[in-house]
Amino acid sequence: MEGHPALRELSVPRHRAGEPARLRLALDGHATRAYRVRYTVSDHHGRQATTGQATIPAGDAGTTVTLPDLPPGHYLVRADDVTGRFARLPARPAVTGPTSCFGVNVWASSLVPPSRLADFAAALRDMGAGWVRDGQSWPAAEPAPGVYDTAQHDRRTRTLRAHGLAVLDVLSPAPEWAMTDASLPLPADLRHAYRYARRLAAAAPEALQLSNEPDVDTTRSTGDAHAAFVKAAALGIKDAAPEPCLVVLPGIAQTGPFQDLMLANDVVRYADVWAFHGYPDPTEPGEPSFPGAVAEQHELARRHQADLPLWMTECGAFQKARPGEDLTPGQEIAQARYVVRSMVEGLAAGNDRQFWFAGPPLHDDGVYFGLLDRDFRPLPAYSAFAALTSLLGAAHFTGPAPRLPGGVRGFDFDSGRGERVTVVWAQRPVRLDRCGTGAAYDMMGRRLPAGRPVTASRDPLYIVTPADPPTPPATTRPRARLSPAEHIVLAQRFSARDAAPGKNDGDAPPPHGYRLGRRTRMTVDVYNFGDTAHHVTVVARPVGGGWTVRAEPGRAEQGREATRIRVPAGGRIGVNFTVRAQSSAPRRTDRRLAFGATLDDHSEVPTSVALIHLK
Repeated sequence: MEGHPALRELSVPRHRAGEPARLRLALDGHATRAYRVRYTVSDHHGRQATTGQATIPAGDAGTTVTLPDLPPGHYLVRADDVTGRFARLPARPAVTGPTSCFGVNVWASSLVPPSRLADFAAALRDMGAGWVRDGQSWPAAEPAPGVYDTAQHDRRTRTLRAHGLAVLDVLSPAPEWAMTDASLPLPADLRHAYRYARRLAAAAPEALQLSNEPDVDTTRSTGDAHAAFVKAAALGIKDAAPEPCLVVLPGIAQTGPFQDLMLANDVVRYADVWAFHGYPDPTEPGEPSFPGAVAEQHELARRHQADLPLWMTECGAFQKARPGEDLTPGQEIAQARYVVRSMVEGLAAGNDRQFWFAGPPLHDDGVYFGLLDRDFRPLPAYSAFAALTSLLGAAHFTGPAPRLPGGVRGFDFDSGRGERVTVVWAQRPVRLDRCGTGAAYDMMGRRLPAGRPVTASRDPLYIVTPADPPTPPATTRPRARLSPAEHIVLAQRFSARDAAPGKNDGDAPPPHGYRLGRRTRMTVDVYNFGDTAHHVTVVARPVGGGWTVRAEPGRAEQGREATRIRVPAGGRIGVNFTVRAQSSAPRRTDRRLAFGATLDDHSEVPTSVALIHLK
């Protein structure tokens, strides 16, 4: 009616089962006469949950009514042409903080306006996320050498931690002033990485991850160069405090030559956590499937005898959406199912932490990832995440669920509360006649009627039964201090014209190594990140395959393959070598070029290993 305001917003603040659900109806102005509204509330499958009426008195801009008691879940409320979303959370809060298995990617500086950050952090905590994965731009944080401006990021970190969230911070690519054409995207002088990482660690996040998917970047970096960067940054973190934050290896996108070369450079000894990412194959039809990357990474860790916990620091699903458009109801349900299945399967595979990608609204290249919609309202996946974390508790995986009908997948967890929690699902409906003495809950945490058979379907179910008291958690691996020899970092340096080909494509075919001519001069930079000077003897390892390596003249105490130098504390000394390819060396075939080093007490410095080939 002309001159009469219209309904503008329907909202229900976040709350738990057992607390009142207060529906706020807001107009776009003050009512000129009593404004009557009829509303309908539906669940995540579109089934009507309740209806009601509200009246906004003349002269008011809104009113609040209390909804009837509803089970936990995700709900839509509709009135006139307005739709609101809200989450009714399980009554029992989840385990949060550093002991939690569950995390969320946030990238708050890019995705969360400062005015929303506190409520956003509270929403993640209430959902049961114990960890958030965040980061800041190194170029913005250090615009000039030694000039730091981290105040905004430090405030974000304090806000996140004030809401009970543990923070995994991520190092970004280096600023332009620190790089050369040959070093891109890494600093040419690794002492910048050491100092910057040490600065970040001083802000006391719970963990620092040394980079994000360096294996699929669009630069000319290589696994050996990145390994040297990882060592330098890790030393900066570990030297920042007597009990420093956790050092997390780069989040690797996929197994392959880049990661293999990093591991050959012995980066594991510098880290506390092994990290990787995994996404479903977007070309597969139907709902997303848990990626094989998890099994590949666990096998790789076993092969390298890496006694580290494995964290899946990105796990998400590709839900196609046009910019400015919401997911369809079917996509929302598929996302909610996959949140549960991916978290459960990741923990069952042996992952120590699972980080969903992503929490805030995030639309990237035609794909929507967030647990919240474009207006920061909860999607069904948000409520599914909350049910998962509430019901699983400590989420200690104990094994596959036994005695299930064909076609049903099931996983048993110890909640840490004297309960066994079995999570089940099936591609097609399968009746489960026996739930024992357990209580069954649906994907959103709604308790199902007792004494009746339940049906496993694509929507995961939880069956909670009493169990023996929980087993005390295993003692954590002691974090040994790095030795003086481990504070020496070797980094191979080639000119820009020798850069490895095809690194602008993470799936590039071999060869992957530096592209050399018949005679190539290169340098091994020897960094001393310790607090005392050391004499270091650098040795070229045999290459074979028609290749030779010789130290160049110009240093005292020099042999044909070895050079002894003195490196001051905090210093860097370059040792020059000549690499020659004989006529028998095949073209475009990678060979390993390795350098070792020892201190005068015969302790061994971790090796530097690169790939080279004859162009």
